[in-house]
Amino acid sequence: MYKIFALLLLILVGSVVADVHKFKIRSSHIKRVSASLNHGTNSLDWCPQCISTFDDLIEVTLDIILQFGIMDTCGHLCDLVIEKTGSELLGLICTMGCDFLGLEEFAKLVQSADIDPIYYCETIKLCPINDNGDAKFKSFAILPPRAQTGSTIDVNMVFVTKNGTGTGEMIIMIQTVDKIPLASGFLLEAKQPGTYGERITIDTTADPDCDPTEKQCELWLEGTYNVTVMLCNGQCGSHHPHTAVYDIGRGSFTLYEE
Repeated sequence: MYKIFALLLLILVGSVVADVHKFKIRSSHIKRVSASLNHGTNSLDWCPQCISTFDDLIEVTLDIILQFGIMDTCGHLCDLVIEKTGSELLGLICTMGCDFLGLEEFAKLVQSADIDPIYYCETIKLCPINDNGDAKFKSFAILPPRAQTGSTIDVNMVFVTKNGTGTGEMIIMIQTVDKIPLASGFLLEAKQPGTYGERITIDTTADPDCDPTEKQCELWLEGTYNVTVMLCNGQCGSHHPHTAVYDIGRGSFTLYEE
């Protein structure tokens, strides 16, 4: 449907340095059950909406630019975004970014092969920045440590921040027995100083809908699985400003067959 050039740009736009996870890719085996809540923030928060619509906005805006060139006004460009997607929210996020940066700079940013969702939304002032933030794990537990294949494994975490955090990401990576990489990334909204909890579940049931001719399918073999969780300011692995690794938690669990 889209021109090959646009597809190549989209792949680059969504990429992250090295092997770090992209927001839009998540393992079906990994779910965020309990997310850390913000303390003392009651105002309307556009940051999650900006990040969750990032891929769609970049895709449709690139398509418009490739078809028609750069529009004469932000209004014209963002009206076309609404027309193509039927989404008033995408149009609003487009308008906020374009009006803030100016049409020319907004177009340059969209066409850049070196941006990520958090950096983009920070650039247009929809996600808060805190370069003096911190976060350290207070506890990190994987339960049960030994379970039968097909069980659900809980990763329970508590972290503490003394200076608050910037807009960031939490990534969980699992080193599997059959060497198939499993990872998921989740948004960490900027937080006030305090203590926060997170709970992630890992379903060790083989996916019956996974087609091995299309992709690698995790079989959850017997053995030990190493789990790594990263708390980051900004997108983990990015070289952009306002990016750092706050802390890393590590643990493991063992699976056995009956």
